[in-house]
Amino acid sequence: MHTRRGALVSLSFGISLALVVLVAASAHAAKAVNKPPTGKNRDLAVLEYERWIDTLKGNVKNFSKASARDVTIVVRFLDKKKKVLGVQRVSVGDLRSGDQSSWTMAIEERNRKATNYQFEVHAIWQ
Repeated sequence: MHTRRGALVSLSFGISLALVVLVAASAHAAKAVNKPPTGKNRDLAVLEYERWIDTLKGNVKNFSKASARDVTIVVRFLDKKKKVLGVQRVSVGDLRSGDQSSWTMAIEERNRKATNYQFEVHAIWQ
């Protein structure tokens, strides 16, 4: 009888712990949907981004009348004090005038403590 009760307690504890982790991850993901401030260069802009536990993803758009080749997004990962933890890059490819593209970046372990992000978008203009 004690073995069965112990197994039930362990199972209940495991399910409760799993629910807490899922709720916390969902809350973190929902809270991390942001619209970054627009920079001086409005020709290429990150429209929005979303942070999951180990993934950063978003959309970039070409507002210019020219085509952009080899579009690259540079992300600076910042802590609460705005200190740079690290820098990562993701290549998006080419964007014609008015085109938009989604991007996804696996966050390196050292950058996962980030609470803020700075985006730079680079391209070769045609």
